[in-house]
Amino acid sequence: MDRTADLGAALGFVVSRIEEQAMRSGEPLTEQQRFLLNNLPRQSAAPEFNTGDPEFPLYFVPRDTTYERLCALAKAAHRSDLELNPGSPDWEFAFNVSKLSRHPMCWLLQWAGMKQRRPWGERWLLIIAALLFIMSTMPLMLLVVNEPVALWRWTALVAGYVSILLLMYFASRRIEERQLERNIERCRSASRFASTLAR
Repeated sequence: MDRTADLGAALGFVVSRIEEQAMRSGEPLTEQQRFLLNNLPRQSAAPEFNTGDPEFPLYFVPRDTTYERLCALAKAAHRSDLELNPGSPDWEFAFNVSKLSRHPMCWLLQWAGMKQRRPWGERWLLIIAALLFIMSTMPLMLLVVNEPVALWRWTALVAGYVSILLLMYFASRRIEERQLERNIERCRSASRFASTLAR
């Protein structure tokens, strides 16, 4: 799997569909919108405004109408494609590839209403992970309970907790990456099958 080629194909598909939807709506993309679509920021560039009240600080972020229009166009294009061809894997492929590559297009697609397909057993895996975490932390707690305060015990407790949390974090990241790769391969297979039937 060539991630760079996949990302290029996914971005090209989404950009072209958004541009087509803008043309179809009768209001083509402006240069500013086209520039934003091709150069999505990795973090919000909008300034935050504080009300100044230290007890109840409220932060206001001004609306980004350009980005909102791109999200609305992506949502409309996605819905239109689903109505025409419900079995098409193109949008799901683009979403999975952009999420796997941690590209900002993933956020735009999420705002447009796309969601990652999750396996049916994911909730059970979460429950099992929580039980494993509880069972692995019990010995650490027993190490310091009803014992005189000792620096080495508290150090072992903290190190054990940090190690378990880091292990769970990296394991969950790896599981999510493998799931995205499986989704991408499934989309590829469906696309190949559809193109074979079209011939």
